[in-house]
Amino acid sequence: MKAKKVLVLFFMVLGCISCKDKEELLPLTPMDGSWEYSFYNSDQKFFFVYQYIFDPTGTLEKNILVRESDSPTILGYYSHSTGSYELRGEVFKEVISKQYELALDAYLFYVPKDQLQEVTTSNASSQTGKLTFSPNNRSFEILYPCNDTSSSILANCIGPLTYRRVDN
Repeated sequence: MKAKKVLVLFFMVLGCISCKDKEELLPLTPMDGSWEYSFYNSDQKFFFVYQYIFDPTGTLEKNILVRESDSPTILGYYSHSTGSYELRGEVFKEVISKQYELALDAYLFYVPKDQLQEVTTSNASSQTGKLTFSPNNRSFEILYPCNDTSSSILANCIGPLTYRRVDN
């Protein structure tokens, strides 16, 4: 009987110790996979696709790619980045450690991924925004604060973007 009480007490203590703090990271599973936001450029007659690929380890791949239609066939890439991410409640933080971009050329909007040029920076860039999932977790809206004093890609004065899950 005494062994039962000790065992019950052990599991109660273990349960209290292993309780998660509200500030801990949420499970990454809702994020895992590929997400896209796309828009049609009527002047160029193709789609620009903003794509996140989230891995359960907390790493991400971020692409801006070009498609001729709203199909999976990729014409080429405008940019490609890799890094990591965290999600705490609705606070989403991404840290870009490597970035590749299209060389400045007025006649090109995309190239094969392997022809993008690495952007050399002294340290990783990060940004934090608000990420809200739809009720069925098939889409999320992300909003980064506008930093209109920045001339970099981190300016983000475009408002919220809705990404849709593209894998099952």
